[in-house]
Amino acid sequence: MVLADLEPIGAVEVLGARHVTADAARRATGLAGVPVFRASAADARSALLRISAVRDARVELELPTSARIVLSEREAVGRWTVGAVEWFVDGEGVLFASSDPTAAPALRVRDERAPTREAGERVEAPLVAAALRLAKVAPGELRADATAPAVRVEPGADGIVLETGGGWEVRFGGPERIEEKLALVVRFLRDEPSRRLEYVDVRSTEHIVFCPDRTLTCPE
Repeated sequence: MVLADLEPIGAVEVLGARHVTADAARRATGLAGVPVFRASAADARSALLRISAVRDARVELELPTSARIVLSEREAVGRWTVGAVEWFVDGEGVLFASSDPTAAPALRVRDERAPTREAGERVEAPLVAAALRLAKVAPGELRADATAPAVRVEPGADGIVLETGGGWEVRFGGPERIEEKLALVVRFLRDEPSRRLEYVDVRSTEHIVFCPDRTLTCPE
């Protein structure tokens, strides 16, 4: 064994970091200060994969005293709020935190099905896709009084709900056939530009329900 074998790793280069800071990646691996011949690239990679924002990682050890970390981070498709915490969410429904608050689109969904969630938890991917599709609805797009659209996910049958800011909402139920449901709402509201509403229900694409109407008493 030569003396260089005992010298600790000093330089740890980090590539691909945005959600995870370079320092956090270095700390997670524990490579700094460990001689190269005693370090484990596999263990370091496993430690990185335990970070919720990391989708994949590669760790390279280089003689005499350096290492390189290459991160493949999750791509945020929106923001998923649970309780007081706003998570980023990727297309697979994985919730994760980010060191960069600007690194996700400004598409927000409020999930009311649980009081808290943990980093790394998965939300159903079809639900994420459908809810974020509705989060793209712009003010005034549905009707003139739909001035502040916002999406929430409720427990139970109402499922995905689009609040309008106009004192009424649209209940979509599950994520299936979301484009068809949205088109149904658009057609209905085009024909009813000024009708007083409390809700429009398109959980079934076969039968649209709205309240109030002449045959339905709105629940309290």
